[in-house]
Parts: sequence; C-alpha cells; structure tokens
Amino acid sequence: MSLDIYADQPLLFYTVATAIVVVGVSLLLAIVRVPGVWVPIRTWLVMLPIALGALWIDELFVRQPAWTILVAVVSILAFKEFARVTGLYRERLFVVIVYGAIIAEGIAAYLQRYDFFMAIPTWAVLILAFVPIVERRTEGMLQAFALSIVGVVFFGYFLAHLSYLAQSPDGLGYLLYVVLMTQLNDALGFIYGKTLGRHRWTPISPNKTLEGSLLALATTVVLTFLQAPIAFPWVPPAGVLAAGLIVGIGGQVGDLTMANVKRNVGVKDFGHVLPGHGGLTDRVNSLMVTAPAFAHFMGFLFGGFPT
Repeated sequence: MSLDIYADQPLLFYTVATAIVVVGVSLLLAIVRVPGVWVPIRTWLVMLPIALGALWIDELFVRQPAWTILVAVVSILAFKEFARVTGLYRERLFVVIVYGAIIAEGIAAYLQRYDFFMAIPTWAVLILAFVPIVERRTEGMLQAFALSIVGVVFFGYFLAHLSYLAQSPDGLGYLLYVVLMTQLNDALGFIYGKTLGRHRWTPISPNKTLEGSLLALATTVVLTFLQAPIAFPWVPPAGVLAAGLIVGIGGQVGDLTMANVKRNVGVKDFGHVLPGHGGLTDRVNSLMVTAPAFAHFMGFLFGGFPT
C-alpha cells in the first residue's frame, strides 16, 4: 500500500487499513484454526463501523459532536457496568455525580476548554466528598467514595482524552493511532497467547502469557514505525518508539488494572453486551491508560494536543 495517496488523510488511511487487517486476520485464523475467535471478530465487525462512522460524520460535516457523544455514551455505559459489579450502583447520588463529571468532561473536550477539562476531576471529587455529609451516613461511604473517584478519573477524565484529541487539527492521526493500535495490541496479545503462549505470568489475568505479551508489544512497536508517516509524520524516531511502547505496555496495564477489579469482586467480565469481549469496560479498559498517557506525552512534546 503506497502511503503517498493518504498524505494528510489519516482517517481514510485507517479506514482502509482497518478493513485490510480485519480481512487478513480472519483469513489467517481460518487457516490456523484458532478456537474461540469468530464470535469476537463478528463483534468487531459491528464496533469498528460505529467508531469510524462517528469520525467520518465529524470529518465530512465539520466539527459535529458525533465522536464526542459516542465517547461519552460509551463511558457512561462502561461506568454503569463498573458500578453494578462493584456494588456502587446502589449509591445513586455518587453515581449521578460521576455521570455528571463524564458529561462535563465531554463538553469541555468538545469546546477545547483545557482549563475546565483539567479542573473538572478536582471539582467532581470535592462534590463527592459532600455526599456522606448530605446523607448523614458512615457505613459503606469510604468504599463508595473511593469507587466514585475511580469512576471520575478512569471513566470520565481518562477516556475523555479521546474526545479532546479529536478536536485538534493535528490530533486526528493521534486519535486513530491510539484507538486502533490499542485494540490491535489487545487482539495480538490474545492471538499470540492462544497460538504461541506457554508461560503464564500473572495471577491477575491467568490467560495472559509471557510470549503473547512480549510478541504483542514487539509487533505494536514495528507497526507504529510503519504507520508513523501518516499518523504523526512530524514526530522523530525516538517519539515514534515511545508511542509504540506507551500503547504496547500501557494497554496491558489498563487491562490488568480492571482485571484486578474483576478478580476482587469475583466476576469474569464486566458485562455481556459485546459477545466474545464481555462488557464495554472490558473493551475500553486498555484505552483508560493509553489515551491519557499517549495524549500528554506525545501531544505536549511533539504538538497536536490543544491547550
């Protein structure tokens, strides 16, 4: 594939590349006959058009809020899964405040109000601190307060970086790279683990293998260098390497962070809305780490993150 025709058109490039990867991976898996992969692939065939479609709406009709709305809706539904699994959902006032913080972060991102975007988590936590006082309760309040802070930070602030990047003239390549490569890194870890994995390395996620994790990281770094001329051509090689490491390592950190939550509450998945994947939280957990880490490291050092 010649990259010249995709110069200054990262969305077109990633749309075409995604279609090629999905078809290629499907054919490869059909040949090697890896068990249990067709259900998640069918789910990807629904999720990818929705995500790319929202970005195309914004691209074609100029500054439409389709992507921002999609991120906010996914964040709210994912947090709802988290709240149900952890028992926080019974504390409705805490949950409503977190919902409000998620919506506020989306609005701040869409309006490119970096001051509000950075301040909202602080104010949300301060408001949460009033809940036990207003309800005049102590039992269970510390746990509910702590879980709500996780909701504000991980589901509100961290995921909202995906909306903020979309508003930058230079940020679309960043956004497409971090979203699609984070998801591909997860898929590669699963595929490598199924086919080549021999050594399990963490009780937090017993299915993770050392071979799968390392091979996924190495492949992500290589693919990052291959797509850098489209995603972020102004970034020097050291920055490209950093981007690959952030996504390759950060994605696994995010996955393990939420896996630790699941192990503590005794569930396999956060939900069942995505066949073969679990819940929405199971799908966006890696982005909770890669999105903010990538946005701040790459954006502030090499541009593309509006302030």
